[in-house]
Amino acid sequence: MDLTLKNGFRVADNSGFNYSCQGNIEAGETVIIPLPNVSANKRGVNDIGWQIDGDAEIYATIAKKPKEENTPWQKIEDYEDINKCASAIKIVGGAGTSAIYLRIILN
Repeated sequence: MDLTLKNGFRVADNSGFNYSCQGNIEAGETVIIPLPNVSANKRGVNDIGWQIDGDAEIYATIAKKPKEENTPWQKIEDYEDINKCASAIKIVGGAGTSAIYLRIILN
């Protein structure tokens, strides 16, 4: 799967267990990256690695419909455990343009 989101933000499913994401995000913009449904064969997110060149923040949710206005999101901070049942990742642009690189490892 190769999914292109706004501003050329791309999600590439390289092996079914390894999602690579990269792109640029402007100040005030939001990008939501849906993750595969949790199942017996894919238990969910094992780890999220990221690099940000700029001022952006990363959040996760376990909500079934992450694009709804009232969806709860939790910020992902350095050195925190990742919720293994995350259904989507949200990236919010801070000041200026930020380059984002994500790797989401599923187990």
